[in-house]
Amino acid sequence: MSELKRIDACAKRPIDIWTNYLFYPLSIRLVYLLRNTPVTPNQITLFSLFLCLLGCVGFSTGIRGDVIAGLVLVEISYVFDCADGQLARYRQQFSAIGGWLDQVADRIKEFAIYFSLAYGYTRWHPNATGVWAWAMTALFALYLLEYYGQIRFKPREIASTDAGAAQSHSTFRRAQRWRSLVPFRGFIIGEQYFALLVFVAFNAIVAFFHFVAIVGLVMCVYRPAVQLYKWSRGIQ
Repeated sequence: MSELKRIDACAKRPIDIWTNYLFYPLSIRLVYLLRNTPVTPNQITLFSLFLCLLGCVGFSTGIRGDVIAGLVLVEISYVFDCADGQLARYRQQFSAIGGWLDQVADRIKEFAIYFSLAYGYTRWHPNATGVWAWAMTALFALYLLEYYGQIRFKPREIASTDAGAAQSHSTFRRAQRWRSLVPFRGFIIGEQYFALLVFVAFNAIVAFFHFVAIVGLVMCVYRPAVQLYKWSRGIQ
């Protein structure tokens, strides 16, 4: 197996289609370049945070050129965010602080992105105070979705002889495979960064807040409903 394939096998899957086909090809090659260097996964996490915060400085000015430059930096920061875990799994270099640092850095980045975008927009549109409500609603939804992602339900035990349960499992797995091709199927982190890329590139800041808030809140209902269904059917 080639080194690139070994690194690719270390990528966390299943994942959203944007991360799988847009960001992972870049992060895997980044890990390939860094695999024999002294750079650690935690250092990559911190550098990702630094790049994102630097990009948010551009967002906060509200000036179109600065916002685009900031967008490039923020999207690159997500490539590094993908790479830290891949490098850790490739090297089997895990630490108790690594997972904590990754989670804390992600939450800081989310707040910085939404705050700086809203601040930069209202600098040039001082009467658009409603943007703050949409930005905070979007952040609330993202934080709640992340909380859901940390919860692991133990499926209900169902007798293996139950033909109906077996059929239910099979149908659910088929639906999952098809669902993996649907954009924004769970609004996980890669889908959020892709939405940021598209909306900000087209200077649709307010529409971005609307989109994230609405889709995020819908997913805050959808995800627990799916978990409840899986639990009731004994699906892992």
